[in-house]
Amino acid sequence: MTTWISTTTIIVAISAALLWGRFYYVRMNGAVAQFKALQLEYATLLREQQGVTFKIKKVDGRYHYTMADGQLFYRLGLTQADIGKTMEDIVPESMHAYIRSVYDRAWAGEQFQYESELKGYTYLNSVMPIRKDGETVEVIIVGSDITGRKKAEQDMQESEDRYRRLVDLSPDAIMVIANSKLVLANQKAVQFLGDGSLERLMERPLRAMVHPEYVARASKHVQQVLENRDVLRPFESVYLRVDGKPIDVEVTASWMQYNGEPAVMIIFRDITQRKLEKQLLQETNKMLAELAHVDGLTGIANRRHFDDLFDKEWELAVHGALPLSVILCDIDYFKAYNDSYGHQEGDTCLRQVAGVLSSLPLPNGGFVARYGGEEFIVLLPETNLEDAAVFGSMLGNQIKKLGIPHRASRVSSSVTISVGVAALTPTVLIDKEMLVRHADKALYEAKQQGRNQMKVYGSESFIKEGV
Repeated sequence: MTTWISTTTIIVAISAALLWGRFYYVRMNGAVAQFKALQLEYATLLREQQGVTFKIKKVDGRYHYTMADGQLFYRLGLTQADIGKTMEDIVPESMHAYIRSVYDRAWAGEQFQYESELKGYTYLNSVMPIRKDGETVEVIIVGSDITGRKKAEQDMQESEDRYRRLVDLSPDAIMVIANSKLVLANQKAVQFLGDGSLERLMERPLRAMVHPEYVARASKHVQQVLENRDVLRPFESVYLRVDGKPIDVEVTASWMQYNGEPAVMIIFRDITQRKLEKQLLQETNKMLAELAHVDGLTGIANRRHFDDLFDKEWELAVHGALPLSVILCDIDYFKAYNDSYGHQEGDTCLRQVAGVLSSLPLPNGGFVARYGGEEFIVLLPETNLEDAAVFGSMLGNQIKKLGIPHRASRVSSSVTISVGVAALTPTVLIDKEMLVRHADKALYEAKQQGRNQMKVYGSESFIKEGV
């Protein structure tokens, strides 16, 4: 679908969103007559436009039409009696799913265009969610009869004064660029980019308003809008205040006519705070993700993290036809240690053992994790069985050197570990859990044969008492 929004669409959209703000301003100043005149002007503007402007609101999961007017509205065979009805009441059943999906996108906060057909008319709709406190409260949809867009442009052509009033009432910053110059700006734009003086802002070169890293892209966008009479979806950029301070902005741009000349209307808002909040959220999520992968007692990787990394290393080993080794370690008679010294000392023992295991220089990006209770697991990528057995023996010796007293042990006066070692070269036909099962069987044999020793799955030559 060719993206197109006429001058009429822009005027009507801004009018519908902003004239009520003007009404409030006029009424608060007591100009009742002027207020009534503006009300009439607003109603006339909506009714006489060749397209259609309508609002929808979501109530109890259903979309209701809360306002609608415009010539196209009546050409579709609808009347003011249809206001308040639901989408299902007006739209043919065959289109319910499509129109609901469109409205759902709008209610989620998305700005976009879509085509629809009703009663023989095909029209282009521009969707603008109205949000308050981060929630959509209603949606304004402006539709144009595609076949009559030229006539609609002529009928709804607005004067420069009308543009200026509407622009000044906008809650967003608005600038109009024509012939490579800034020709119009509202007070929000002066507030964001200037020093309070509209004249000085108008005198600034356009390139001076955009951060150097974004100048080329900004120029390309302006050219694209002018050449294609296009409307750009919201995008992020960085503008510069007159004092050189950068501000993060969200920008949209659309083609328009200004004093009979092609021009670009740029609408932007300061999103610096939103970006800071987003960055904080990302950092918080990162921290939570890291905490989710860390064992709370020992501070080393937990079993979940091991499973994630094991999956990745297994895939790498399969593709590279590389060996992969697993070492399972279990603290000997740890239950008796807890019963003898108490659980607090038991926790201290676990932390000491984990500290030793995690401090060892693991080859080829290997890592240690707490596998559960008093059990630890070591994964050694690109390591064959013999080298893994040598490393497993070193683990036992390092724990023995800690010299943690263990009066309840039946094999030593200090804390020791039993070790099970397994290795294989993964293939697509092998279940990765087989490697862990092999290491677990080796550990079981080491414990059955007296503990304080290592056993290698599938080999008797590496069994060592005292590890």
